[in-house]
Amino acid sequence: MARTLALHLLNDTFTINKLPQFAEIPSILAKGEMCFILRTDEELCIVCPEFMAPNNVQQELGWRCLKVEGEVKMQEVGVLASVTQPLADANIPLFAISTFNTDYVFVMEEHLVNAVQALQKAGHEFLHKE
Repeated sequence: MARTLALHLLNDTFTINKLPQFAEIPSILAKGEMCFILRTDEELCIVCPEFMAPNNVQQELGWRCLKVEGEVKMQEVGVLASVTQPLADANIPLFAISTFNTDYVFVMEEHLVNAVQALQKAGHEFLHKE
């Protein structure tokens, strides 16, 4: 049986930025806004609200963020799949990030309405927060 989740559409529009592996992390990212900083042996990836995006880097603009509400325990199985599978079935590209507490799924603004409809059809609920 598919898992039902509470999702929250965040207000900001995000950008996904690719920087060289050893690039410095821009100081604006220490300002307390939500952002994700991932460094691998190939790149430095920064996901942040568009108003904080670094300049002169490879980037993808126009991503909206769906947050899985509540804490998701590391041992839980199928949480991310319950969100990504309906989006894949609806042919909607996504970018996902998991943190210690929960999962975040990003979809392009142009696919947002279809993404919300696909997720609601799969049984997920959207919370409205101020």
